[in-house]
Amino acid sequence: MLVSVRSAAAHVPSALPSTKVVMLPSVSELLVLADVPDVDARRICVALLPGDGMREELARRLAIDIVVRLTEPVPEAFDRWYAHFCGGPGLSDVDKAELLAYVGADFKNFKDVTRLEGAVVEHLWASVADALEGGWGRPMRVEHEHFSVIDHGPDGLSIYEIDGANLGFRLWESKRHAGAGAVTKTITTAARQLRDNGPEYLARISKVLQTSPDNRVAALGGQLVRAWKEDWGTSSVGVSVGRSPGGSPPSRPFVGLRRHFKFDDPRRREGVIIEIPDLAGFATQVGLLVLTGTS
Repeated sequence: MLVSVRSAAAHVPSALPSTKVVMLPSVSELLVLADVPDVDARRICVALLPGDGMREELARRLAIDIVVRLTEPVPEAFDRWYAHFCGGPGLSDVDKAELLAYVGADFKNFKDVTRLEGAVVEHLWASVADALEGGWGRPMRVEHEHFSVIDHGPDGLSIYEIDGANLGFRLWESKRHAGAGAVTKTITTAARQLRDNGPEYLARISKVLQTSPDNRVAALGGQLVRAWKEDWGTSSVGVSVGRSPGGSPPSRPFVGLRRHFKFDDPRRREGVIIEIPDLAGFATQVGLLVLTGTS
């Protein structure tokens, strides 16, 4: 299943405790997205805005975004979850089971810390992807394909209007970085994964693009793999890494991305480093919020 990623603010629940129209809050407005000079890639550093309660509010908004994304095939399930999340009535056993089927894959086992943190990091990228002002500007469309963070396949694909006419795409890999080692190694591992699996990842995502009502997007879907293999200027890569803050990043964290993708045009390499205080605790908090009403 492939779903279009959009801000949760675009979803208007249809069955809320109040009859008022509710616009859900944006994740990216709680974050600072800073362009950092880098010789290897367009580097964007993402950090939490200062202020009391910002981390808790980010967890709340991200949890909402995650449930919006995972339950997109059944918006009524999201509406029931959101009503309960906002203090409304509890859910029936069938409601709980339905929701858990959609949101539980990465969030029902908190003992699997790697999976939980990886899922939160990947969803956090997905929630800010349309706000990333990279070398080709902001994407016109973002796809986030994963039902679960451990599923084989692409973590995401961004589509751009480039040079005033052509559509370009960026294939993304998202990673969680933990421990004392340099983030460079994690980024290089992600770059190698894109290099080795890029054609298959793109083949997996191509069919959904080909069914798009936008003729240009549909045409792009049929060109993804060839564009990648023949190194067209419309193909590009991106790596996003989530971590807890801790010391200055190395001077060239994305050197491995450049090593594996020797594009002449530097706009075709993009790197994102997302820093959230106490990432492990944050991931647990998000997971608990996602599971609201499912137990």
